[in-house]
Amino acid sequence: MMTKKKLKAVRERKESAAIAAKKENVVAITKVAGKYPNVALLNIRNLPDRIFQKSKKQLRGKADFVVARNSTIIRALDASKKGKELSAQINFPTALVFTSMSPYQLFKFFKDNKANVAAKPGQAAPFDIIVPEGETDLMPGPALSELKGAGINAQIRGGKIIIAKDSVVAKKGAKISDSVCKALQKLNILPFEAMVNMVAAYDGKFTYTGSILDIDEHQLRADLVDSLAQSFNVSYNASFPTSQNIDALLSNAFAQGRNMAINGCVYSDASTELLLAQAVMLGNTLSGKVGNLESQSKGVAPDQKAGQQTTEGLPATPSESNAPADASTAAAPAGKQ
Repeated sequence: MMTKKKLKAVRERKESAAIAAKKENVVAITKVAGKYPNVALLNIRNLPDRIFQKSKKQLRGKADFVVARNSTIIRALDASKKGKELSAQINFPTALVFTSMSPYQLFKFFKDNKANVAAKPGQAAPFDIIVPEGETDLMPGPALSELKGAGINAQIRGGKIIIAKDSVVAKKGAKISDSVCKALQKLNILPFEAMVNMVAAYDGKFTYTGSILDIDEHQLRADLVDSLAQSFNVSYNASFPTSQNIDALLSNAFAQGRNMAINGCVYSDASTELLLAQAVMLGNTLSGKVGNLESQSKGVAPDQKAGQQTTEGLPATPSESNAPADASTAAAPAGKQ
């Protein structure tokens, strides 16, 4: 029978061995951290191992994954002075990713590599799980009973089991039963998506949470284009020169200067040609008006002369016949007759 001293010695040896192993892990993680500028914190709770292993394989050479106890990870982060800010967020089964990829690139990689997974018994449905209407590859037999037991409207038609109508097998928020899970697996329906849950990342200066990194690229591009257009309009209207608006500002200034010179009849390299063209147009307009006046005056004179000739050819009026005779044609005195 062991004495108290022997028991104490055994415990001390075991504790020292565990502590030594933790220290070795901390040193190993610290060495890995020294190879890369960035570190990311992963929540691996309920993460299918196939997805985790696939990510490790695809990122080989670009990133190193470390899985350890939370206490070891916290000590390693503190020792490496990389991502010490991440330690406060560790309250779940954790893995670290040390990488040269930017936090956004790493998050995008995990987001683009989602995988469909089966439902698990007792799991809460995040949305209504619906088995769609249509044919199946299942033959009549025990499978029909299993599908009906899960609340699926299944029937036999043409020697095969069909789903006669869309069937809701789990409402949003309700726990998924074991029978529903088995029925979904028989139908090869994987209702959920799973991805590596990147909680946060640290790049040596800033800490980025997953919600910040979850960016819609198309919306981001549209927002940037809109912001650029608004900035351009503000700087242009304020006549504040930048590399983006300088061409437009110079073109506008040149146009305003040229218009001022033309309106003030000031001759310059920019205005002379336009002023001469304007003078030619004005001269042509005046010449046309003078020509119209001459043609109008020439058209009136012949009419007036024709009128005079017509009057001279008419017989004398009574007033003209009663007019006194000329002295040469007066009647001779009566004595001389």
